Amino acid sequence: MKLGFCTMGYLDYTTVEEAVKRIARTGYDVIDFWAYSPHLGPDLYSTRQQRAAVKKLVADNGLETAALSVNGGGLALHINFSHCIEQIRKTSVEYYKQCVELAVDIDCPRINMISGHMVYGTCREQAWQWNRQCMTEIAEYAGAKNIQVVLHTLTPCESRVMVTLDDALQMMREINLPNLKVMIDTADQNITDQNISDSIRKAGKDLVYFHANDNSGYGQGDAHLPPGRGAVDWKQVMLSLKEIGYQGDMTVQVHVGHPVDIDAWCRESYEYLVKIKKDVGL
Repeated sequence: MKLGFCTMGYLDYTTVEEAVKRIARTGYDVIDFWAYSPHLGPDLYSTRQQRAAVKKLVADNGLETAALSVNGGGLALHINFSHCIEQIRKTSVEYYKQCVELAVDIDCPRINMISGHMVYGTCREQAWQWNRQCMTEIAEYAGAKNIQVVLHTLTPCESRVMVTLDDALQMMREINLPNLKVMIDTADQNITDQNISDSIRKAGKDLVYFHANDNSGYGQGDAHLPPGRGAVDWKQVMLSLKEIGYQGDMTVQVHVGHPVDIDAWCRESYEYLVKIKKDVGL
């Protein structure tokens, strides 16, 4: 299992190019790109030359690209499959398709996908139907280009549509496409699915990606702290991943709404997870 870091942590501090260099210097194997301006947004990095330069930068720094963290949830209320305004849903689908094209151009194997939130007057059944339609269109588009799509849940403060891992697995089964799988983000699952060991077992072979972060396990879920600073039992997480024979990557995704020394968080997360991996023989 390769360890990585998401450039989302550096979003407030550096350009995406500088973030790549710092993540590589820390010792990580893979990188997860925040796929929105001012980092690797498909509109900002729109030319083949720009994307080729990013691909070369990753390789020159000894990294591989693991995923694109697509904007959504509470960070992007305008990207929303659950919205009652049809044009918002269409614009959201178009943004995801642009992310698929970006993934192809930089040799990124997967993108994540998030449900969005309902507004007043929309029932959950209708929002679920809209999500299934939009997500099917994106997964089909991505599948034709050999890109995997992984379903990412949200906490109840951000959505009431695809919240628990059970929701994500249900959506995956209903759409039923081979390139559509699920991921775990512990900042969410530590609140919505607090028995993370059983969540990992439940996902089994359909679990193909993992965001590592920490929080207290309650509240609104906006805290994405370094692993080891919250209530997640990381040794048990690693043991459960080992139990199911997990073959995917684990990338740290940390971010909070106040200034921090993100280099220190990047290093702290790496050193902590390397130790836990060694302790469990993963």
